[in-house]
Amino acid sequence: MKILHITPETNGYEEVKLLANNFNEKNSLAVIEKDNKKFLTGGFLINDTPEIRKVLDSIPKEKQYEFIKSIKMNPFVKAYYE
Repeated sequence: MKILHITPETNGYEEVKLLANNFNEKNSLAVIEKDNKKFLTGGFLINDTPEIRKVLDSIPKEKQYEFIKSIKMNPFVKAYYE
């Protein structure tokens, strides 16, 4: 499946093929294929839609990772209310 992949090192998103969401039961890194080579990644995996590309393309490449990180991050106040 074709997806968008972004890490601090990619300087913006890149198109990759998602081969598996987890390498195995002990290693939760995703397996992707880029330029006919397989890689393990802990980067963000994003559905490739025209709307998402439009949003990302409106942001400078060097700021895309921080933008995605801010969206993916779960807000945290405290673990329990009581």
